Amino acid sequence: MKRVVEVYAGAYASGKSETALNRARQYAVLNKRITLVDLDTVEPAYTLRPIAHELEDMGINVITQPDNFGLGEAASYVTPAQTNCLAKEGDIIIDVGYGAGGLDILDILNNIDKEENLEIYLVVNTAKFETSTVDNIIEYVTFSEGIEKRPWKKFTGVISNTHFGDETTKDDIINGYNKLKEACEKINLPIRAIGVDEKLASNFNLTYDGVEIWTYKRMMPKAFW
Repeated sequence: MKRVVEVYAGAYASGKSETALNRARQYAVLNKRITLVDLDTVEPAYTLRPIAHELEDMGINVITQPDNFGLGEAASYVTPAQTNCLAKEGDIIIDVGYGAGGLDILDILNNIDKEENLEIYLVVNTAKFETSTVDNIIEYVTFSEGIEKRPWKKFTGVISNTHFGDETTKDDIINGYNKLKEACEKINLPIRAIGVDEKLASNFNLTYDGVEIWTYKRMMPKAFW
């Protein structure tokens, strides 16, 4: 079987990093060879680096910035390990930073245009201003695809991840999903999954409205340095 490369993008605090690392956990549980790539060059103060060892203990190979260079919108550098991450064997999960460049950061990855099973997802939290309405969601999808258009550089689906941190309720998740569903029907994009914190997982079955439920173990609060 051909390997899968999955990319997760989204607005700040959309939960894209949480989604990416939890997706990697799903692969690791199945004993698949999985590499999680931190390609967030916008917010180096909030990356996978502080929890890399914990993720590796779960069977996930992690590629991230090795130090604390950069701060906030000043951005940071990328390493050869990041640009050549697709040379790794096995499945690949890539966490992309937010910002005006959108998916353009993917252009630095060697041979990404040759990946046959490339899936690019936008993680949407309707509690965020940028994606709080149907029109805003549609606009943000276009914005996040970046400036440099490529045949392969487009979203293949979205992840519904409406949350208010520890204050999130089941109704919040469902209402966010319904709003996202309305937007996705207008732009013909499928909703790949619904993110649910493990504390609320018992309120859901394996699917909701025919969409997979992905249970999240929240680890990113420990990733801020």
